[in-house]
Amino acid sequence: MQSPIFSIGKITLLTLASTLLLSSIASLSTSKAAIEAPETTTPKTSVDSEPPVQVAQAIQTLLLYDTGEFSVRVFRRGGGQPLMNVYDRNFDILRVDAQPATLRTVSGQDAYASFGTFNGQQVQYASQVFRKPEDPAGGFARLLITSGANDINIIRVEDAEFVEIFNVPPGVGLGQTQQDNVLVFDTSTYAVRVFNRGGQRLMNVYNRLSDFTEVNGQRANLIRPSAAPFENDVSYAASAIRNNQSVQYYTRYNPASGETALEIYDINGQRIFREASTGGVVANIPAGDLPIGVPPEEVARVNDAFVAAVFGGEDTLREVQQLYSEAFFDNSARQGQFINAGSFTNEEDARIRVLELQREGFNARLVFRDVRFR
Repeated sequence: MQSPIFSIGKITLLTLASTLLLSSIASLSTSKAAIEAPETTTPKTSVDSEPPVQVAQAIQTLLLYDTGEFSVRVFRRGGGQPLMNVYDRNFDILRVDAQPATLRTVSGQDAYASFGTFNGQQVQYASQVFRKPEDPAGGFARLLITSGANDINIIRVEDAEFVEIFNVPPGVGLGQTQQDNVLVFDTSTYAVRVFNRGGQRLMNVYNRLSDFTEVNGQRANLIRPSAAPFENDVSYAASAIRNNQSVQYYTRYNPASGETALEIYDINGQRIFREASTGGVVANIPAGDLPIGVPPEEVARVNDAFVAAVFGGEDTLREVQQLYSEAFFDNSARQGQFINAGSFTNEEDARIRVLELQREGFNARLVFRDVRFR
């Protein structure tokens, strides 16, 4: 028979342990509330999903929003680099759990990009940021799930239904409209962008292989080569450090042929790298930057070069027109005749239209209508 004294002692110890546990939980809850006000979205994207040892660190939420399927949060912990959570409500799992989020250009727009899994494959989760010009404190967000080295395979597009927190740094999400882009293209290794901001032309060069922005908002100077083979090119140059050496990054664009490339030169003027563009090119070259003798319309025509194409006959055309009444048979591109379900000034909008068509069961893909074949 067990001693009553021992039983009473055991009860006392259990009571004391319970009191300490409840006190600890209350303390943690108070600590969290002091760091950041409670959020109304799914708890999986909040601090609760992170290791308890990090709760005491200051959490700054940069972006918090819900789409139809996902809850997305971009935040900093203790003043460090941005991190991202992506919670899938359909499956009740974190697709991205406090992973580093790199601010870079994705489909011509500022985006926080991180990596996770989706349908058993490694993918990129890119949270695009759109600041409202009429409301600098507010903005819009969109989640892109992509695969492939050039972000060209869009698996899912989810627009924000409600943006609860929009606290991205000043300048992020601005200057990304079509008129602000001067030259945007991808190579096998890099995503390249020359754009206008604050009355200056700036350059971004992001290395997808190293996940590092080698040129980040550096001044892009117009270069006017007088000798072959670049005398007819529009060239912009920016300085940066690469492999601990001072180098110059050159973007080359030929308005007549549409040929585009990124080149890197060392301090002695020797070319150490060159890659031609892959896929579409967005070119809004100012008339004053064009080589002598090249009319502005030769460049402007590229702005509707991204086409959502559907392949099929008359019956398919009528079905597409039920969704997009403006659809028509188009034979202006080198790919031959197809149903034009929309022409766009940027690649992202065209890919979204293609994705919508594919969801409806159409044989659709993106067509780049090269100006050389117009």
